[in-house]
Amino acid sequence: MEENIVTFGTLNKNGSLSNVKQVKQSMFGNCPFFIMDMSHYREDGSCKCNDPEHRKMMKKKWGYTNKSFRDVGITP
Repeated sequence: MEENIVTFGTLNKNGSLSNVKQVKQSMFGNCPFFIMDMSHYREDGSCKCNDPEHRKMMKKKWGYTNKSFRDVGITP
């Protein structure tokens, strides 16, 4: 069975799609929060939850807390 593919890109005013990236749907399972934002993943498909700088951004911009990380087994 073929795995589902998710397509991300920028939808331009003229209806065209640019900056297209396709990833396997299972990649989102690499993150304990199942975040569907490509900036949250490295080229190898691993999530950045274990990156202290990225966690700072997640707390500031996305509303995560130290408790959020502890709840999924990540020490903030």
